[in-house]
Amino acid sequence: MNEIVINYKTSEKRFATVENDKVTKIFIEQPQDETKVGNIYVGKVIDVKNGMNACFVDIGTDKHGYVHRDQLPSYIQNEDPNKQYLSISKFVQKGEKLIVQVKKDETTIKGPLLTAVIELSGKRMVYIPEGGYIAVSKKGDEESRRKWRTLVQKHQMKHEGFIIRTNAFHSSEEEWLSELNMLRQKYVYIIKESYNLKPPALLEKSSMFENELMNELTHLTNGKVISDDQQLLQRLKQNHHSSEWEFSFHYSDENIFATYKIESEIEKSLRRVIWLENGSYLVIDETEALVSIDVNTGKFSGTKDFQDTVLQTNILAAKEMVRQLIIRDYGGIILVDFIDMKNEKHRQLVQKTIEEEVKKDSKYTRLVGFTTLGIFQLTRKKTKKSLAETLLTQCPVCAGRGKVESPETMAFRLERELLEKPFKEHEAVLIELTDEVKTIFCGENNVHLKRIEQSLHVQLFFSIIPSCRPIYYIRHFGSRKEISAKMNNGY
Repeated sequence: MNEIVINYKTSEKRFATVENDKVTKIFIEQPQDETKVGNIYVGKVIDVKNGMNACFVDIGTDKHGYVHRDQLPSYIQNEDPNKQYLSISKFVQKGEKLIVQVKKDETTIKGPLLTAVIELSGKRMVYIPEGGYIAVSKKGDEESRRKWRTLVQKHQMKHEGFIIRTNAFHSSEEEWLSELNMLRQKYVYIIKESYNLKPPALLEKSSMFENELMNELTHLTNGKVISDDQQLLQRLKQNHHSSEWEFSFHYSDENIFATYKIESEIEKSLRRVIWLENGSYLVIDETEALVSIDVNTGKFSGTKDFQDTVLQTNILAAKEMVRQLIIRDYGGIILVDFIDMKNEKHRQLVQKTIEEEVKKDSKYTRLVGFTTLGIFQLTRKKTKKSLAETLLTQCPVCAGRGKVESPETMAFRLERELLEKPFKEHEAVLIELTDEVKTIFCGENNVHLKRIEQSLHVQLFFSIIPSCRPIYYIRHFGSRKEISAKMNNGY
């Protein structure tokens, strides 16, 4: 039984996919993460830069958008064999209207990246009215890909381009044609609307959240959708004409994610250690450069020989590893350190398991394979921030390192700092510090404290402070009387 649970009535939009009682996907969109990617605008060309082979287009954002010459239909459709040597001013002029689509959001230093080659997404294809090429999903076998390429060429009109999705392989020609006609009509409507609007103006708004939802409905083909928002349910019913899906409204006052136990799954997906059902576990670390996953046998000892235990653990870990990649929405380079396998056939079995599991992923994943060091490499397409990047922020204590200085480090640092201070004019000092730092600093039976006081000819006064990390502060210098008075008055 497939279920899609949608929490939509709050500012943070969330949905989770549950297959056979196991969460397989979590998607969260916060207001600050709302993207303009996919939006279609009628813009005005503000500047044409021949030296950059690009133009800048006003679409109403703070910074003007950037369009490269190669992303202009007039360039793509030009039949001059030497067109790559022509400047952009041959294809677009300052002041003209231009229909563009956002490919990448603007940043603090750059405007949005735009294309004038519009893409309209459907269940079975991406329709590119001015694309001029045909691409077919690599997830199909060669026979299916040839069949669909031939079919598309039969119906392709001048300048049209297509990207055929995996879902098309399970559709009839009539279903595909029906969707194509709908997308063609949509494009005609967009063109007509652009004539009536003064640039800059929004022509078509794309919702990444609802697009992801529609992709899940198409991918899973059947099941139950439960949401806490009636209007969203109505839109999903209208846009997904299928009797295989049941749509249900969540009436309870309890949060829908709590009711269906999704909250606990989110909490698990933010943990560094993931325990497997046989007692083994994964350790997952996300860094700027890559995601590393380490597999450990843990409490699992197996019932046969050691290599059999290793194989069973690695196969189970491979399945959970892919599930975690999808749930956490990791992208980029991913390195998996499986438990070392001496048998090459065992490695092949683990790789075959990964190949089967990634077929469930809607995002493109490339398997590189095992390195000579036994590390399994793969890459996964990154389209948005990972779950951890969305929900977590950098720790103000450790600055994202995950570790802080130890009590020993701070105690020895305090000793060095005191030895550098000029104590000729002072006979006492007040130090604020955490209890564990004081314990290390003073030593057993205050042996270090006595040594330091004798060496510096000062008396040290301590005030214990609470802190989530070992720390100290040298607060006051003065006479013993002055420091003692401060201590008594709570300074």
